[in-house]
Amino acid sequence: MAIPVNRSSQFLFIPMLLLLIISAGCSYGFRGSLPEHIQSVKIIPIRSRVTQYGLEQDITSRVTEMMVRDGRLAVVLEGQDSEIEGTIAAYLKSPYSYTSSEQVEEYKLEIRVEITFIDLLRETDIISNESVTTWLVYDPDTETEIDARNRLLEEASKDIVRRCLSGW
Repeated sequence: MAIPVNRSSQFLFIPMLLLLIISAGCSYGFRGSLPEHIQSVKIIPIRSRVTQYGLEQDITSRVTEMMVRDGRLAVVLEGQDSEIEGTIAAYLKSPYSYTSSEQVEEYKLEIRVEITFIDLLRETDIISNESVTTWLVYDPDTETEIDARNRLLEEASKDIVRRCLSGW
């Protein structure tokens, strides 16, 4: 036996269903996977176990800038709910490709940073000594190593912030 369906109720069902789906999607917050009790972060100056001068200052300031730009957590110097600390464990430059005459055509730059993200309110590690590795390839004929290094540090900083705020 067929159930009679009012034509006008069919036309109301679809918009109501869409409204329900949209409103359910809006319940997901801007904070992503961050616990609600974490509102602020202190970025401890990143240390280095490599010999390249200035990497630790450059990446610390870039991570801080990325965190401020992201806006999910207030970056503070004291009274913080959480801390991010890190150590540059490796910075490598190696040949990536060669010409037919066996000259280096491109180089690979790689940086590995070990990070820890600490929830100070609950006294737990959210991330504990996790390696974040970022690399890129550059052509020395079109880009200096300094420019490639700056690009690498920018990408590594994005990866660190993304990992701390979204990846757990």
